[in-house]
Amino acid sequence: MQRLASILLSLGLLATACSSTDETTPANTVPPPTTTEAPAPTTAAPAPTTDAPPPATTEAPPATTAAPTTTAVPQDEPEAESDTGEQLDPLSAAIGDWMDRTGAPGIVLGITRGGAQPSTFAWGVSDLATGTSMTVDHHVRIGSVTKSVTAAVVLQLVSEGLVELDAPVAQYLGDGWAPGYEHAAAVTVRDLLGHTSGFVEYAFDISFYQLAAPRLAEQISPEEILEFASQYGPVAELGTEFHYNTTGYLAAGLLIEAVTGNSAAAELRARVFEPLGLEHTYLTPEEFPPEPTANGYVGGTIGYLMGPLLGLTTDNQISHNDAIFVDIGTVPSDFARSAGWTGGGIEAQIGDVALLIRGLFATDILDDDQVALMTAGHPDPANSYGLGISTDEILGLTIYTHGGGVPGFRTIAAYAPAFDLGIALTTNLLGLEGDDDVGGLLEALAPILAAMN
Repeated sequence: MQRLASILLSLGLLATACSSTDETTPANTVPPPTTTEAPAPTTAAPAPTTDAPPPATTEAPPATTAAPTTTAVPQDEPEAESDTGEQLDPLSAAIGDWMDRTGAPGIVLGITRGGAQPSTFAWGVSDLATGTSMTVDHHVRIGSVTKSVTAAVVLQLVSEGLVELDAPVAQYLGDGWAPGYEHAAAVTVRDLLGHTSGFVEYAFDISFYQLAAPRLAEQISPEEILEFASQYGPVAELGTEFHYNTTGYLAAGLLIEAVTGNSAAAELRARVFEPLGLEHTYLTPEEFPPEPTANGYVGGTIGYLMGPLLGLTTDNQISHNDAIFVDIGTVPSDFARSAGWTGGGIEAQIGDVALLIRGLFATDILDDDQVALMTAGHPDPANSYGLGISTDEILGLTIYTHGGGVPGFRTIAAYAPAFDLGIALTTNLLGLEGDDDVGGLLEALAPILAAMN
């Protein structure tokens, strides 16, 4: 407990430790990261997306890449230090080792504590072909972290008496909301948010990629995805068995629209983004960042499969770090950026993501009863997922987390209530596995951060 407390306290200290804003460094170096202070938060009254990597796209033979560059202090700058003389170079070294090992082109990190302005850090490149540095101003796709926001909005509607958690979804969307699905009349709102609806996860379904292949440049509607998913029988026991799926969160988005009369994007903005002062956060496909996102890549088994499934060619591949990645920037994104929607469509700057994960629990966005609902775990003690968030205990310390993966990006966002600390980390590579995934990276950084305390 004391060790983890020290780790998390170090994360808070790290948030004020750097201030360099240089944009580039020579290749094959991993200097201290670029950091910036994002605007202070304010408080006031796809592709398929999953918290595990979704199936991706392309045949992938190995390739080569230079060691990561970073948006950071130039190579010849002295080691960055905090006000207490703590050196940050071990952090950059650990990030560099991870990037070398995984081939991740770039990474961004945001940290906020106690409602302070977030500190943001960037390493590597946003585009392998051009060598453009990754910066904290790049927008990234955070995938299923979106689910936490959608769940929060639905819980607000429950508090306002507009929605009942245990009412059938058909009460709000009509009898035809999941055409042909065996349990359509019985699925409740709670089932949608807690992944007990029995729906298949379309993001992992080969047939969904076959559906996508001829229409990558076209958007797909949530109604069409619900129709696609409903053709499958239930893959889990309704109401009791957890089976993670984005399908239910698309239905939750339609429910938000049905009971408010507004678009889901407008409701998320009015109820969450604006009250938290998130000026660089967007829900696609109804709204998009003003500039293109960082470029994304897909590797590993997922990258290998994407080619045959989506009909990609070597023109859609790039060699990096002794591997071949799918270059998402060469593939039309209309289908991908519409398929996630309220289950995985948010695109944002990393500072906003750190503010977002903290803001869900440490502001008046949700009251205590709503937070209790959101964080209550599944009846199965082995499952820590509540209604839109996972609650974990590490050495007795509670942490709320959600991951996100869409073609090209992998994210983890976490909030530690004991320290009022929000952390968000995104890399522009999907296809990481095991300890090399972003959750493992965050854990691996903990001893370094603790030693800096």
